Formats: sequence, C-alpha cells, structure tokens
Amino acid sequence: MPLIDDDHSFLIVAQGAEYRGTTYTVVVASSVETQRQTVSTVSQYLLIGFPVLLLVVGVAGWLMIGQALRPVERIRSRVQGIGSRDLTERVPVPETRDEIARLAVTMNEMLDRLETGQATQRAFVADASHELRSPLATLTAALEVIEADTSGKAWRELRQVMETETDRMRQLVEDLLLLAKADDTGIRMRPTDVDLDDLVEAEIKRLRSSKPELTVKGDVHPVRVTGDPARLSQVLRNLVDNAARAAHSTVRLTTSEHDGVAVITVEDDGDGIPEEERQRVFERFVRLDTSRSRASGGSGLGLSIAREITRAHHGTITLTSAPNGGTTATVTLPS
Repeated sequence: MPLIDDDHSFLIVAQGAEYRGTTYTVVVASSVETQRQTVSTVSQYLLIGFPVLLLVVGVAGWLMIGQALRPVERIRSRVQGIGSRDLTERVPVPETRDEIARLAVTMNEMLDRLETGQATQRAFVADASHELRSPLATLTAALEVIEADTSGKAWRELRQVMETETDRMRQLVEDLLLLAKADDTGIRMRPTDVDLDDLVEAEIKRLRSSKPELTVKGDVHPVRVTGDPARLSQVLRNLVDNAARAAHSTVRLTTSEHDGVAVITVEDDGDGIPEEERQRVFERFVRLDTSRSRASGGSGLGLSIAREITRAHHGTITLTSAPNGGTTATVTLPS
C-alpha cells in the first residue's frame, strides 16, 4: 500500500512470518521516487547506449563480412576480365582451405575444361577446313580444264574424278554433321532388335565384291542386340574399310556372345598400330601411316564416329594386336 508523507511517497509491504514459535510481521518499504529515478536512468542509458551498441555491431559486422568476401571480389574481378578468346588465365585461390578456396578451385577446373573444349573446337574446324580444301581444289582445277577444252574430251576424262571428289565431300560433310550432333545433343537412335550376324555377313559380301584382291574370312554366329541397325552398320563399315586399307592380304570378321555381351571383331594382317597410338587413333582427323592416308580415301573420322555410335549403344570399342601382326578391332555391346 503506498503511503505519502510531506516529502516522499513510499510503497510499504507487510508480510507475516513465524520463527521458532513466535509470529513476526516483516515490513518492507521502498521510495516510489527512487524507483522512478532508477527506471528513468535505465531508460536513458538504453536510449543512448542501444543505438551506439547497434552501430558498433553493424560496423564490426560490415568490416568482418568485407574481409571475408574480399577473396570473392578478387575472383569476380578476375573472371570478369577473362575473355572468350583467351581462357589461359585462372582465378586466385586463397590460402584459407574453406568454401571460398574450394569455389576458386572449382572455377579453375571449369576454365580448364572450357579451354580444352575451345582448343578441340578450333582444331576440329581447322582440320575440317583442311579436309574440304583438297576436294574443292580438285574440282576447281577440273572445271578450269573443262572450260578451256572446247572438244568435250576433258569432260569425259574428268567426269569420274569429279564424281569421286563430290562423293568424298558429301561423305565428309555427313561425318562432320554426325560428330557435331554427338557433341551437342548426342546421336539419335532408333532402337530395335538387330541381328549382328546379318550385318556382318552383309559387310563380308560387300568387301569381297569391292576388294577381290583380299581374302575375306568370316566366323559368324547368331547374335542379337537392341540398337539402331543403320548406326551399327556404319560402325562395321568404318572398321571394315579401315581394315581393308591396312591389310596386306586378309581381313577376318567374327561374331560371338559371352556372358550376355555381344562381341564383334574385325582383324587385318597389316602392319599394326603401335600400342601408344591405339587411343590416339580414335581422335578426329588422326592418321598414322600411308595405309590410312588421305590419298587412300580416309578422312580420319571413321574410328571417331565408330566410338561415338558404340558409346551411344552403351558399348565399347578397343584396338589390340592381331595374332598375325595386324590389328584387331573389338566391339562389345550388351546383348
């Protein structure tokens, strides 16, 4: 209950208590004015101190965040300065082994991949231009000869040459488009049941008729897979054509099935491929020797296309030494 005297107001609280059998009355009194002054003082301190404390915490947080994000800003500025023409620069990696350092490492790995892809693309364009230049030069020269000849004899003599070069250009353009699609969206497949033995038998007949000077052997067993028959036939044709160009006298084709895997082999008795080159020959426009030169009709794309199509069928293609010293190309497909 509050009591008021002449000078002060008091708040008095009385409470009964018992101690050792005796009852006491405890009276507590507090000045109301003192409580008001205390509350007022605390309020003033809070009004002044809280904004100051908030400002100090904000400035400290801003400085700490700025210090923490300074490596991110360095990475951002470096990435902004990297152009598409020069991908050799890399972002700085901070020494702190934290998320920012891992971000910098990841960005450098991405730049490595972009640089490799750009170099591959430039080489691809340069090689394609080089391949197209040769038949174009042949056609241009033939047309100049035909134009200068008024008797018409040159046309009859050069017609076959021009048709051959035109067909070569057409095949090269189709191969380039196929590889471009494989790099972009993957090779489109029309899967169905395919009898590999029928495809191999067809290639054996074709090779015997087109290369009568070669001995073509076959050990063909019934094997069925799910795939695109046109694409698988293209794989076989590329391998068979390579083997025919490299062979001295014999080409051998086989089909078999082992543990749910279909196996096709194309073997020649040529000079063989060195072990260190057996992976490189799958790169585009790679030729190793005269038997696989441009003059013999090869563009250096056959094995690249065969590998892309085989991968699209979830299979593999490898090159090994043949027992007779040549090369054996082995294609495996899930049956």
